[in-house]
Amino acid sequence: MPKVARKKQKNLIVNIAVQRMWRLFELAKAEFPENPERSRRYVQLIRNISMRNRISIPREIKSRICKHCYAFLMPGHNARYRLKGGFIVVSCEHCGKEMRNPYKRLK
Repeated sequence: MPKVARKKQKNLIVNIAVQRMWRLFELAKAEFPENPERSRRYVQLIRNISMRNRISIPREIKSRICKHCYAFLMPGHNARYRLKGGFIVVSCEHCGKEMRNPYKRLK
């Protein structure tokens, strides 16, 4: 198989994997109010796709997943968002851990 064909095939696989991750994320968001355990399973499937294809989870999706217990974070339900010293501090109500994401403050 020529090198160019392999590269195209790899790009196609990566594109399909990212599309699946986004679809599972939308399903997790829609399913969370009625069935949080199912949305947790969708997050697990997102992680499996990411690891299997060795690609990173998109930033928008990653910010809505707990880094410790891998729960789907829904603000106001099982996550608390606070601004503290140049960081967005996200507290997971499921496991009690905090995640800190930097942001640029306006001076």
